[in-house]
Amino acid sequence: MKLSKLKYFSLALLVLIIFSGAGVWWCYAHLTNLVQARLKDFAGPDISVGKVTARWNRVELTQVRLARHGAGPFASRFSVDSLVIRPSLLSLFRGRLEISEIVVEKPYLLLEITPNGSFARILPPGPAAPDGSSSSALPLLLGSLRIHNGSIDLLDWQVARKGGIGVSNPKEHYHVTGLTNISFSAGALTIPVSEQAMPVRLEVTGKGGGHLLVAGDIAPKGLNGHLKLDLKGLNITPYRPYFLKKDDLNVTAGKLSADCSATIKNRVLNAPGSLHLSGLTFDHSGAKGMVMGVPAMALVAFMSDNKDDLAVPFSVNGSLDNPKFSVHQSLVDQVATALSSKLGISTVTTVGKGILGAGKKGIKGLFGIK
Repeated sequence: MKLSKLKYFSLALLVLIIFSGAGVWWCYAHLTNLVQARLKDFAGPDISVGKVTARWNRVELTQVRLARHGAGPFASRFSVDSLVIRPSLLSLFRGRLEISEIVVEKPYLLLEITPNGSFARILPPGPAAPDGSSSSALPLLLGSLRIHNGSIDLLDWQVARKGGIGVSNPKEHYHVTGLTNISFSAGALTIPVSEQAMPVRLEVTGKGGGHLLVAGDIAPKGLNGHLKLDLKGLNITPYRPYFLKKDDLNVTAGKLSADCSATIKNRVLNAPGSLHLSGLTFDHSGAKGMVMGVPAMALVAFMSDNKDDLAVPFSVNGSLDNPKFSVHQSLVDQVATALSSKLGISTVTTVGKGILGAGKKGIKGLFGIK
């Protein structure tokens, strides 16, 4: 009798497992459709995907590419080797789309600044969502986002037209700088965005040398949060068009390090920190002996007397809602003033705008926000 009960129990358990597995498979089949429908909201004629694989617990997209049309040898505006999306089964019963994790492998992004200083849009305008579309109406909860081995090229058509020193392609009137070995992670994110802070961490390597680490927490809505920035040994020569004017001495070598602790509260930024410049050398074959608005020889002499290190403290403060407040210009003015003070001169100058001077309008244009 006991053996017979055990047999029936085992059979019932097997049937339960089969039906449970079928139910899970059915639920994920519908959930992956929701995910793919949401992704189509961003699609346009220039977006291509090599392969889409829907597995029982994830959706995988490989060789995602957004083509670019325009001048210069840049065929892609965005590409990803592999994109893995892990939906949460329980979201089917919570009235929202939940994704436990998104992992992006080897993404590439081309940031393009137009001649007027605005960002070129990355994504084309997507088609309007049909009425009653559940995928468009569902809110989204993303558990975590991780990016590995990414790279960014900055294509700047504006700064190259100012006649600055060190432009990578003066004949075609564009300048290119780049970042590699990009890794990024962020915690829980909701769409529509909320005021709940999420942890973020970013590590970047400059193509010419240097390492940047940014870590902390920030709220997507309102931007309240705290971030720490640590920059080590950035080779400044690829960025010469942004700080040298036409008649300045050419900088042939130099490294920049910086640290900053930035806090945003009620949309007011407070960011004290310091910059350290070392290993600065010049090409003395021409120009007027000026650099960044000060005599180059005075700068070299000062650094020679200070163990080849020029330390400049700064503190950027202002409201993000004040149209006259510019993080870039505030930083430039403070650095120029501190530099002039250290050298005992009164000259203060500004540098090329480029990406740092794109402003709120330019940033919004990048994502097609009006």
